[in-house]
Amino acid sequence: MTKKFASQADLDEKQISFTKLADGLYAYTAEGDPNTGIVIGDDSVMVIDAQATPIMPQPPMMK
Repeated sequence: MTKKFASQADLDEKQISFTKLADGLYAYTAEGDPNTGIVIGDDSVMVIDAQATPIMPQPPMMK
């Protein structure tokens, strides 16, 4: 029997939050799941995406 990776088995909606940590630095978090960091610079934006479930990788304002 093959065990599925945790994110494949967890398709439930999660309670999310979008929190300002400092100027230009934000955290997008979901209960119990990995998080996403957003860094806003003068000329660009960096998103570090660590969301684990198939339905979580896109922030809600982009859906």
